[in-house]
Amino acid sequence: MRPHPKFSSWEIPREFPLCSFMLKALTINDVTRDFKAIMESAAELKAANPNLSWPDGLTPEKNLIDLAWHQKEFQSKRSFAWVIEDPKGSYLGCLYVYPSIAGENTADVYWWWRTGITVDTSDFRECLLDWVSSDDWPELDFKLKSQ
Repeated sequence: MRPHPKFSSWEIPREFPLCSFMLKALTINDVTRDFKAIMESAAELKAANPNLSWPDGLTPEKNLIDLAWHQKEFQSKRSFAWVIEDPKGSYLGCLYVYPSIAGENTADVYWWWRTGITVDTSDFRECLLDWVSSDDWPELDFKLKSQ
């Protein structure tokens, strides 16, 4: 799998401290806690995205396949997915960066929070915007879309 043209010469960090959060690349090793967080948060995820079928019908096996895909995409520099953790390593949610595959100079940025988690979402958004606007990333129009 070839890297996305905008990312072929970039090294996007697999781990990154983002203000009071820690981002860690989403991998198959996260399958148990990821599946649990998704299932606990399914109603809120569906409410935020009524036209989205995910996570309907998600099983641990299907989730493993999804995580393997995210891991491969990250390794191939096609798209990027992280677990969002607090300083104690608790699973708070996920963050995804999807560069345009249509050749546009854009990337969609999504994240979701685990049900019951209390975080300063405006702080997260501000820190995230600062990070994707920094020299750590190629120059793109990042469209932030919290779920």
